[in-house]
Amino acid sequence: MASSPITNRKIENPYWANKEREHIIAEFYYPDTDKRVTASIMNDGNNRDYKEILKNFSIEQLDANTNRRKELRDEEIKRNDDRRKADMEKVKQEQLFAAKLDAFEIDVIKNSSNRKMKSKIRKAKSVIEITALAAILMTEESANVE
Repeated sequence: MASSPITNRKIENPYWANKEREHIIAEFYYPDTDKRVTASIMNDGNNRDYKEILKNFSIEQLDANTNRRKELRDEEIKRNDDRRKADMEKVKQEQLFAAKLDAFEIDVIKNSSNRKMKSKIRKAKSVIEITALAAILMTEESANVE
């Protein structure tokens, strides 16, 4: 952390915002007010904040901060992706369970003595499989009635 000679602030956590190293993002911390502001600092040749950062932080520090932020961002993306996949799987399992309940609410299936087919419906892994097995069972039951 470097204290700024310009104002009572500290520049913290600067990192490169672009590959060309002409744009830096940093936090300006104002201890008097305990405020933190994220600043976007461009190198236009005259930007005193840019010059101050390069004076107080090495290129290696900026590179390390940039890499750390990239790793954190990648981890966050992976966590979000994993959470999304888990949510989708949960929805799929809920739909599967609801389809099985619906199948067993059909009187022909509910009252069937074909334990083997009913067991297959209970063990089905997809809604289409439940539908197909239920249709087969219903067809067999209607053939037995006639």
